[in-house]
Amino acid sequence: MVLVLLAAAFGSACGGGGGSTPAPPLPAGSVAFSAAAYSAAQGSGLMTITVNRSEGSRDGSVAFATADGTALAGSDYTARSGTLVWASGDSAPKTISLPIATATPNTADKAFSVALSSPTNGLALGTQASATVTITASPSSAAPSVRVSGNRLVDAAGNVLQLRGVSFSGFEFVAIGGWSPSDPSGGQAGQPNGPRWSAVKAWHANTVRFTLNETSWLGLTCVDTDGVTRQGDPGGNYRSAIATQVQEANAAGLYVIIELHWAAPGNACPMVQTQMANMDHSIDFWTSVATTFKDNPTVLFSLYNEPFFFGLSSPQNAWTALMSGGTFDYFPATSGTSNYRNITGAWRSAGMQTMLDAVRATGATNVVLIGGIEFSNNMSGWLANRPNDPLNQVAAAWHPYPPIQRATSAGVSTGGAGYAIGDTVTLAKPNAVYEAAVLRVTAVGASGAVTAVSLGSQGMYLQTALPSGPIAQSTSSGAGSGATFTLGGWGNLSSTWSMPVNWPVVQALSAQVPIVFAETGEHNMPGTDGAPFLQQLLPFAGANNWSVIGCCWDVFAERDNVLIKDVDGTPSDGYGRVFHDWMTGIAWQ
Repeated sequence: MVLVLLAAAFGSACGGGGGSTPAPPLPAGSVAFSAAAYSAAQGSGLMTITVNRSEGSRDGSVAFATADGTALAGSDYTARSGTLVWASGDSAPKTISLPIATATPNTADKAFSVALSSPTNGLALGTQASATVTITASPSSAAPSVRVSGNRLVDAAGNVLQLRGVSFSGFEFVAIGGWSPSDPSGGQAGQPNGPRWSAVKAWHANTVRFTLNETSWLGLTCVDTDGVTRQGDPGGNYRSAIATQVQEANAAGLYVIIELHWAAPGNACPMVQTQMANMDHSIDFWTSVATTFKDNPTVLFSLYNEPFFFGLSSPQNAWTALMSGGTFDYFPATSGTSNYRNITGAWRSAGMQTMLDAVRATGATNVVLIGGIEFSNNMSGWLANRPNDPLNQVAAAWHPYPPIQRATSAGVSTGGAGYAIGDTVTLAKPNAVYEAAVLRVTAVGASGAVTAVSLGSQGMYLQTALPSGPIAQSTSSGAGSGATFTLGGWGNLSSTWSMPVNWPVVQALSAQVPIVFAETGEHNMPGTDGAPFLQQLLPFAGANNWSVIGCCWDVFAERDNVLIKDVDGTPSDGYGRVFHDWMTGIAWQ
């Protein structure tokens, strides 16, 4: 190789014309912190700092480590060290998550430092190779609170606040189902009467979200699709249970989001998600809830879970109906026997503006979260249709979920050998696959080479990384090996607005109002490795200071959107582990 390179250099110097000049290496550039000083309130639980790269895109790395000052590792913050790595062509900023201890309140500000060192492959350290991190102590006289200031949430001391927390599910369906009159939470976190707060805090959460049922809160009587009359609050304790949960969450140092999750017009039982809040009960719900919690500035109100506009009477516009109300032709409903059907007949929805006005009419000044259309996934028209709040205490609630596709066709790329008709073939499963497709051999040729297959299981594939080339088998029910297959027929996309191409839309919105992921999740079936969607999105959210709430802090035996395995907060596989590690600032980041 040395002789070849010398010959090429000699030919070039002598004007031989036969050699080619190699491309110059990419520039290395420099790395530095985005600021020389950062600050975080002790109650924030976690802060994120940014390392920028300038004038370079060569592959390289730099080490980082924290060091004590007046703030001590183990008592005031968690020591962190590691390496930030840039691939060739990558010049994007990197982030470092620093967990802040909240167990013992500080009486004065404390500080520690973080420094960059040991750059590789020509990288240089910029002028801000070290930074000071100050943990600010709230004045002892200041009660905890959350407010909107410009496009940020802030705490009682005026520090920028990023909500990082979990959503507890149960209050929306247990009482109306009559499953547990004595405990309307249903013990969905694995214990009676709501979550184990020590487990929630061990995840460094600073927020919990409770999802409510309007009929249960109002204590109404309703009728399900089987014609069964139900009591919304059979134990007569729904409101007091919610109030107790809020009190306990506050005592654990948590902010609280209260959300209208299930609602239904007329005398129908809200036992499934309907398109939107309604004029029959939802205004009364928010008047009552706001009156109850208006003196608690740690509570945020999320006006409606996930609006969608199927059945909206023509020619109304979804965004107009979202904010101002609309007329629908039907709504979905069900029963205790899962008798799901659409109830036909015109009904009027309550718009976000009307519900916001009802909250403010009580004198409540709490922060209010308002979602978008298409299950709060599409935020494209939020700013243009922004509701009017004279207090300017409104944030945008986004529900990003993995954009998943399933294959609808399969073909043979190479046939291999040893297969028999009827063999099942499970395809290999890279990290961008939640469930691999399973094929059935329908025809073979000489030596058992596969010539045709049918699609037995479509699999679940992340839209941002669909397989485009041949895929080898992972396992087979027969003795065959060596075949490769292709998948196709993509087109059944879900969660379109969660695609990375649309994140800049939310970024533009966040320049005007705070962004709160009021709900997000991913795949957690046992054996799942990683959460490839959130491993892209969560660092982006951290860098933009967007608040994030993970769904759900429950021990449901479901394959998606479950954070924990048990009451002690053991993370579920895949999603739970990734979300836990992001919350606590360890592992994959």
